[in-house]
Amino acid sequence: MRLSALVGSALLLSGCSVLEDWGVLPAVESVVEDIATPDEAAAPTELEEALTPEDTGFVIPTCDELFSAGQTGTLIAQERVNMGDTSEGDYGYGTTNPELVGLLKNVRTDLRISCTWYLPASESVSVTSLAVVNPDEASAVSAALESAGATQQETGGGVLWNIDSTTSDESGDYLATEAHFLASVLCPSSLAETSCMAWVSTNYAFGQAETLTLDAAKNREVFAG
Repeated sequence: MRLSALVGSALLLSGCSVLEDWGVLPAVESVVEDIATPDEAAAPTELEEALTPEDTGFVIPTCDELFSAGQTGTLIAQERVNMGDTSEGDYGYGTTNPELVGLLKNVRTDLRISCTWYLPASESVSVTSLAVVNPDEASAVSAALESAGATQQETGGGVLWNIDSTTSDESGDYLATEAHFLASVLCPSSLAETSCMAWVSTNYAFGQAETLTLDAAKNREVFAG
């Protein structure tokens, strides 16, 4: 290297050193320290942590999501028609018991759904309701079922209730079965409650309600095991 180039380089380096001493340029070591390591760069920021979705608790499904794919396929194979949510319609709820209907109606609309399937040109109709209730409401449901003479058994982490046949206000030859399942679930984030129960109920005219109630309970992970 030519002498003039060496002198120039020395002057440049000494100049940088002087500027560092004067505080005009940061020291090389501090610049290196300020460069984030890969681990530091990957650490989540407070904003990213704030944007992390929280557990929303139990979620009420749509009628297309209520049953398992297998059960839905069975209903379709029977040529039954999915009416969707009929909570406020002619078909009503998953029970014909007036007291239980009243309890279902009192549940917030975003915390319940009633899904109807019917067989055209027949009186065979099923309605399955799913609702989130608090312990007091669940106790009222149990009391009403016991008063109605429903049988009960503990299963799947909850209680299954069955009513072999109901006539309600229908004619004497109108037969239907009802099956209700109550079990604890994680409260939805929209509720201030700390303890919640899922209530699955089916009213099935000329059919077996227990099959639909248990399928919905298992599919929505209300039934344990």
